[in-house]
Amino acid sequence: MIHVIASSVIHAPVPAVWGLIRDFGTLGNWLPGVKTCVIEGDDAGDRVGAIRRLEMGDVGVIREQLLALSDVDHAMMFSIIESALPIRNYRSTISLLPITDGDHTFIQWRGQFEAPVEHAASMEARMPVEIYQPAFERLAEILVSLETQS
Repeated sequence: MIHVIASSVIHAPVPAVWGLIRDFGTLGNWLPGVKTCVIEGDDAGDRVGAIRRLEMGDVGVIREQLLALSDVDHAMMFSIIESALPIRNYRSTISLLPITDGDHTFIQWRGQFEAPVEHAASMEARMPVEIYQPAFERLAEILVSLETQS
């Protein structure tokens, strides 16, 4: 099993960051490279069990299922149920923690998955750098934009 992790500090309070990410269907707003992101069926974006369908520019379609969501812990867990990526058994957790000095947010994204030997090192290196960190940067940009509009 491959374990990857990335973290960052976002200069906004936890409720503001959580407000952007807690709806499972909004990933397309803050993950670069997403062409479309929709919740399948009539499920709400915060219902455990909801499935989102992502169309990624260079990857194709990815379908993910929300496994857990906690407004108390500001955390969510989801898994990939269909993907063209050379990975399987992917589970991911995104969690937020308050940084009391300055009312900022510590965000952490953990993923674990299996990959064929020929893709393992590449996927382990790419996930944090090409997916997780750009998402953090986009979230920070959105929050700055929202703050300047206020």
